[in-house]
Order: sequence, then C-alpha cells, then structure tokens
Amino acid sequence: MEVFQTFDYKGKVLQLATAEAESVDKLAKSPSNKAPGIGKFEIGSINLSAKKIVAGEEFTLTAQIKGKNIAYIYSEILFHDKDLHQFYGPVAREYIQADRNKESGGVSHPLWDDEINIAVRLNPGLRLLTDGVDSAFGFLVPVGYNSSEYHLDGLYISADGVAKHRAHITFDNAGKTIAVMVYKEQGRRVVPHALTFKHDDKFIPSVQILTEPTHETQSWQITKGFSTPLTFQNPPLYWVEESLMPGDYLVGLLVQDLDGGLTRKYAPLTVSE
Repeated sequence: MEVFQTFDYKGKVLQLATAEAESVDKLAKSPSNKAPGIGKFEIGSINLSAKKIVAGEEFTLTAQIKGKNIAYIYSEILFHDKDLHQFYGPVAREYIQADRNKESGGVSHPLWDDEINIAVRLNPGLRLLTDGVDSAFGFLVPVGYNSSEYHLDGLYISADGVAKHRAHITFDNAGKTIAVMVYKEQGRRVVPHALTFKHDDKFIPSVQILTEPTHETQSWQITKGFSTPLTFQNPPLYWVEESLMPGDYLVGLLVQDLDGGLTRKYAPLTVSE
C-alpha cells in the first residue's frame, strides 16, 4: 500500500492509500439481456434544494425513477478530489424507504411502483473510525433494509504481522463494534470466521475510489483503496460522526435491480465551513 492523499481535518490525519488492483465497474449493471432481474428503469434528473451548503445544513434531494425490476434505492454521497480527478466513498449511503413493503421469510422488502417520486431530506455527516488515538475514513454502509446496523470492510493484520485477512466489522447505530469476521482460505473456499481483536492487531478500513464515465469507458470505474491503519489497544474500534469536510461532493441515487446490478446518478454539492 502506498499513501497517495492525506487530509488534516480537525486535528485528525486521514490517509488514503492504494490497494492491489481489483476488477473495475463492479457496481455497473450487467449488459446481459438474459438476466431475468436486470433493471429496466430510468433515473431522472437529480435535483438538490441547494447547490452550496454550510456543513451541518439540511437539504432536499428530489428525483423521479420510472421502470421495473427495482429492488432497492439508496441515497449516496461521494467526496470529490479535484486534484486527482476522482471520488471517494461512500461518505454516506442509506436505504430510501418505500411507501409499501412486502415480507418474505420474515424479511421486509420494498415494493415499488413503476413510477417513483423521490423526496428525501439529507443532513449527512462524516463518519470516522477510531482506535481512540488515530482516525480513518469510516465509509460504512447499512447492513440491510430497515436495519439499524452498519458494516465496513477492510484488512486485518495480526500484531506479529503474520496473519493478513480480509475483514468485515459490524457496528450498531451508536458506533460500537458488535461483530468482527475475517475470511480465510480453506482449500478452494474462503470461509468466514468470528474474530476478537487482540492487543496491537491492526485494521485498515477499505475505501472505494471512483472515476466518472468517459467516452472510452462509458461507465463508472471503481477500485479499492485503504484509509489510515488503526491499532487495537484497549477500547474496541468505534465510529464517530463529524460534520462534512469542506469541499466538493456528488449527491445522488444508487438503484439496485433484482439481479443485483447497481446504477448511479448524481448532482454536485459544495460544502463550506
């Protein structure tokens, strides 16, 4: 990993580092017409009640979506690094609730009409993950529809540096760690195992690095990066919420179809102190 960007925000040093290359455009819809659940919808213009806000100020996002095979809709915010012409996040991602829901196997799912009018009030903050000393970007995502829990992927490194595994931490909505899983290879399978952090173990939170579609790519390019390494001492890792860093953002919608594909559309937003 090589640090390529550093931010100093409220006395906290927040790093961004490269990771090994992964397949790009994982969030783009599959071009296959054979997938029965592929999205058949259009996202209209993303309209924000303000193009510039002061950190901590609320604003409204409105948009219209038409079509079929919609599973979930999320609001999403990405941070714009103008110097490097790329975006980081998700700074914030939340499920948008449908007017009607259906239950299957004890799990609630949204039931969308063919024409959906979105109007949602947003007052996002910047979640930071901390070990009590250092802080990192905590770009968490919700565990599920109607869930109050969040999760975050990253890299676990044992205190002696020998064990390195992909890790997955689940937090409650107050920021407390409630479960840690690591993924280990067993034969040809990768199997999750519960983990309890030990003194001086490290966790390096993952970050999505995105670049906009171009004439050549025609779709969002997405790679994985990492934020500041954190060291387990005495208190468990936890997240806290700060106001958004001053700067430029994209605010919009992420629509998931029944086949698991994701389509995104944004509008720009500037945040000042």
